Amino acid sequence: MTKAAPPQWFAIKTMPGFQTPNRERWSVPSVSAIDGHARGRGYTMASGLDPSRSKIEANLDAAGFIHYMPAEYRAVRNRQKAGVYELRRFALLKGYMFVEIANDAGWYRLYDVVGVQGVVDNCGKPFAISPIDLFRLRMFEQNSKAAAKASAESLSKANERLQREKRNHVIRGARKKLFPGREVRLIWGDRIGRDATVQAWNDQDQVRVLLNNLEAAADTITVPFEFLKAAG
Repeated sequence: MTKAAPPQWFAIKTMPGFQTPNRERWSVPSVSAIDGHARGRGYTMASGLDPSRSKIEANLDAAGFIHYMPAEYRAVRNRQKAGVYELRRFALLKGYMFVEIANDAGWYRLYDVVGVQGVVDNCGKPFAISPIDLFRLRMFEQNSKAAAKASAESLSKANERLQREKRNHVIRGARKKLFPGREVRLIWGDRIGRDATVQAWNDQDQVRVLLNNLEAAADTITVPFEFLKAAG
């Protein structure tokens, strides 16, 4: 009885656009369902991109293939959070990746996977990649991820320092204008429109003021300096 050949890793070509993040879809209970008065289906469909898995990887997973798409990582600005940088995963070999094939049946199933364009061949035979080459690619990916993570953290911290410096500059300017004894007007908060007199700065950005009161009663409050505008 002949022993079956061990599985090997082979290079394949992917269709354009299939190495980008996969869009996941899931159901979310509707407001009426949460309230206990479900109408219709009782849920809506939500979707979002999965940054850790591409379209072709999702399709190969669904087909039952073991696969590997070499990736590199970069520090990219978060589009929704100003000044925040995060890791972003990109295909290292654009248009190519690797799958593990054990027998001829695997080849037939592979061509049925949406996003697979073909097999990389070498002299008419499928190109097999050695385990040591795969190991080198994985090491490069890990090093890329570590470097990108450090870069993202450094850029985020640098932006935090810049924002602190900008705010400190604004506070220094406000301290020059809102000095003790200065007449001010509240332009924000529940006392908006009231006139007051600056007594002291309690904290870096908090100011204690004495509200002008016709009954001559002391009415002191502490508000952020942004709530105040110098009178006159």
